[in-house]
Amino acid sequence: MDPTLEQLVRERARECCEYCHLPEAYTSAFHQIDHIIAIKHRGPTIASNLAFACLACNNHKGPCIAGIDPVSSSIVRLYHPRLHKW
Repeated sequence: MDPTLEQLVRERARECCEYCHLPEAYTSAFHQIDHIIAIKHRGPTIASNLAFACLACNNHKGPCIAGIDPVSSSIVRLYHPRLHKW
């Protein structure tokens, strides 16, 4: 990945995980650049599809883009850090 693009994603997130808001400085592992829509689902490597993510959030999300709501049993899109509100 282009280092300039990586830096843009890091700075836009203010060096905090865009999913759980954990600052990278508070962890022993470096945060990662996550494809919100995974490459395997044809997600592009562009700024709007990239999120700065802690290891736990990125590993938990993986390449998934949706999940099953345990209450309604319906399929719902996973949280998008710049489209959805906390």
